Amino acid sequence: MPKLIGLASTKGGVGKTTIAVNLAAVMARRGLRVSIIDADPAGHASAVAEMGALPFPVATLLLEEVEAKAVAAWSKAVRGADADYVVLDAPGALGPAFGAVLAIADIVLVPVGASMLDIRGAAETVGIVRRHRKANGRGRPDILVVPSRVDRRTGSGRDVVGTLAGLTEPVAPPISARAVVADSLSSGEPVPEESPSALEFGALADAVKTRLENI
Repeated sequence: MPKLIGLASTKGGVGKTTIAVNLAAVMARRGLRVSIIDADPAGHASAVAEMGALPFPVATLLLEEVEAKAVAAWSKAVRGADADYVVLDAPGALGPAFGAVLAIADIVLVPVGASMLDIRGAAETVGIVRRHRKANGRGRPDILVVPSRVDRRTGSGRDVVGTLAGLTEPVAPPISARAVVADSLSSGEPVPEESPSALEFGALADAVKTRLENI
């Protein structure tokens, strides 16, 4: 059964799909069997995949019904993916798919920018994940907060890791705000392999792997 990595945020504009695509790309470049399941009706990951330049498969698997049978079928399809790691791009709004991702993920990455509104949104998402974890009784998903689109020229950008410590969850190495990252989705391919941004996504992949090994 694959390890399931969810990406979830109740606030838009924090780079959720960008992180999903580039994290999966790093894992694929390392020889791991990885895929993305796009559970977001916005379909951003699927749209990127349609350009044909990703080194891993992307499947669209929406869930719009709350009935137990539909949720069970969705979960079975996710767990049956032919991969060692599945990255789940959750919807940005609360609903059946958002809850289903939290119900089956081994770890949930919570992207967050450096602004106060971003941090408030991350706190809300972390609270939701914690409540799901408490309710399901399986001790998962683990939570990893991911500083995203960080501008290190600003005070808030330089201090973001320390600020996010207030969420009392592990914080991943930051992903910097760079044009190459912003352009990666519009070009339909991940950031260049030897770029500084690729190194940052590599550090994120290392952090995710470490967390998964300790679950």
